[in-house]
Amino acid sequence: MLKTPSWYDESPCKGRDRLFFSSELRDRMVAKRICQYECPNRTECLDMALRENMTIGVWGGKTGPELARLQNA
Repeated sequence: MLKTPSWYDESPCKGRDRLFFSSELRDRMVAKRICQYECPNRTECLDMALRENMTIGVWGGKTGPELARLQNA
């Protein structure tokens, strides 16, 4: 089980799981925009997702398939 990082408390994604884990393309695009334009923790989030091999949801402005490609590169 991954411990919630302290920076998450100040992230605009907190409490928006439905958006950040949606199977709808539109929701994922909205989530990516939130990461890119509103989140001060995007780099930390992306680093954590890559380190922990997360491939479901939007993390650090990347979707699951984008994360998987980065992990396999």
